[in-house]
Amino acid sequence: MVYFIPDEQLWQQLKEKVKPVQRKVKKDIPKRLRVVRKKELITSSILDLHGLTVQDAFEKTGTFIQRTHHIGLKEITIITGRGTTGKALIKNEFENWLENNNIASHIRAYSWKNRGGAVKINLKKK
Repeated sequence: MVYFIPDEQLWQQLKEKVKPVQRKVKKDIPKRLRVVRKKELITSSILDLHGLTVQDAFEKTGTFIQRTHHIGLKEITIITGRGTTGKALIKNEFENWLENNNIASHIRAYSWKNRGGAVKINLKKK
């Protein structure tokens, strides 16, 4: 929005009171902070299997574990759900999936969390 101020004295008073906004230039940020920002890494990721069929969940789990291991993540969480009707199909099959050769080669350890509704998996180093 632009205002027209016909009085020159009033304009000078306003100029003295109002300071211009200065942009932060990259040079204003110390070099050590710029390096830290670049090296920030994501260390964990989450996959939610709610609403998937057992076959789709198995395929997504396999590709998710392989991709996160390839990226270099240390820890992932996979939410299987506890089952609302007493039939926790994905949860019951999940430990068998972890014994699969394609998946087991990337896993160091795993533990159940949230009363059996999620699995926290520690991945091996690349």
